[in-house]
Amino acid sequence: MAPKRATRQGATARSRQTTGSRARSSSARSRTSKPATPARRSRPTKAQIRRRRVVLAPLVVVALLAVAVWSYYPVAKVQYREQREKARLETELEGLQERNQKLRAQVDRLKTPEGVEQVARESLGLVKQGENLYVVMDGEEATPTLDPDTPAKATATRDGIWPRVLDVLFGVGE
Repeated sequence: MAPKRATRQGATARSRQTTGSRARSSSARSRTSKPATPARRSRPTKAQIRRRRVVLAPLVVVALLAVAVWSYYPVAKVQYREQREKARLETELEGLQERNQKLRAQVDRLKTPEGVEQVARESLGLVKQGENLYVVMDGEEATPTLDPDTPAKATATRDGIWPRVLDVLFGVGE
């Protein structure tokens, strides 16, 4: 094969090809690739630092509060349950003390002859010699009365909605 001779038309065509490919590659390079020189990171300005602090400060506070609540919750739960149990037991103790006082008064009354006679008449239906016992039956049913021998049911008093909310929060149920 014979070497090709460069002609003016051929040289122009080749230069157009190379110029076109260079133009294409430089435009493609500017769109997709990074610049040849590495970009230096500039230092953040004071305004940017303040903006970052304004954004990060509430997040840090919320995170610290969440950690504090998470670590204190078990302690508060035990303390609340113990407090509720103490209040319930104190109320029960008061009821039992009242019941003991009533029973002591009843024992003191039964130690007298009048007390024994009253119990014999009311409970046993006994009468003295020469007396007649009449029982009057009413058509309506009598209202039920509380038996003094039943144990007092003590429940802690609830003042408002907060004890209910705390019961739900700490899992205390009655």
